[in-house]
Amino acid sequence: MMHRRTFAGALALAALAPAAFAADWPDGKTIRIVVATGVGSGSDLTARQIATGLGKELNTPVIIENKTGAGGVIGTDFVAKAAPDGYTLLGTYAQHYTNQLVQKTPYDAIKDFEPIARIANSALVISVAANSPYKTLKDVIEAAKQKPGFITYGSSGNGTTSHMAAALFEHMAGVKLNHVPYKAPGQVALDAAAGQIDLSFNGMSSVLPLIKGGRLRPLAVTTPQRSQSLPDVPTVAELGHPGYEAASPIWIFAPRGTPQAIVNKLSEAVVRQAQSQGFRDLCLNQGLEVDIQNAATAKAAGPAELEKWRKLMSVAGAKAE
Repeated sequence: MMHRRTFAGALALAALAPAAFAADWPDGKTIRIVVATGVGSGSDLTARQIATGLGKELNTPVIIENKTGAGGVIGTDFVAKAAPDGYTLLGTYAQHYTNQLVQKTPYDAIKDFEPIARIANSALVISVAANSPYKTLKDVIEAAKQKPGFITYGSSGNGTTSHMAAALFEHMAGVKLNHVPYKAPGQVALDAAAGQIDLSFNGMSSVLPLIKGGRLRPLAVTTPQRSQSLPDVPTVAELGHPGYEAASPIWIFAPRGTPQAIVNKLSEAVVRQAQSQGFRDLCLNQGLEVDIQNAATAKAAGPAELEKWRKLMSVAGAKAE
């Protein structure tokens, strides 16, 4: 029989083990940030900027791995099933919460993850090819009412923020569009610029280079206020649809079960990087807003974030496809 003092000592050592592990972490081992969207998206660009600074601050390699597909479910599920040791993280946006509202996901957006930090927020842009016959959002609405289901729009996938934004637009404008889901936002923008689809509902960072290059024409932004990157482009609300709003925060998550000490250490480091001038410059150039929450604040806000998108889905009438 184990002596009472010996047993108590074993319990004390067991309790200290996670703290000792956290004190040594990351111990020079590579940290991987899995991005659930394609290269060039807001989630991807911000994660890469954070990774560069994080690697220097923690004196350890930090790499980015894009795992796309199923509207972000593939990459998200990979992280959900990863060892909760602080070496595998997730870089994602609002699809993290919306996916499970329109499809069966193998994870729970809240229960299976530990928020590390919220780092930015992205407006979406409704845009068309530069040579499109639709010069304004009013043109799109009038054409869609004449031929319901004829006008096509691309999103990053069923259940993603861009899908929710488009569904809300359909509801408020009283039109029916033809949804074409993609695996990555970058391809949506390219196909819209080439005229393969009529409209692009897409994050600012995915379309801004094509807008500046004269290949896409922005019709409206989805935030309540105009974007500092496209100050001449009106909001959807300005164009006769008051109350319309759809924007996408960007987060870093860890798998559930990651020791709190590591979560705290990561959160502090990520927040410092998000406060850096380099990160602010990136966001300015990509049309993103710096929007920071630490781990505790992001975790507390998680249920409300999920409920916000649930209500939007209900209002918009978005359904699984």
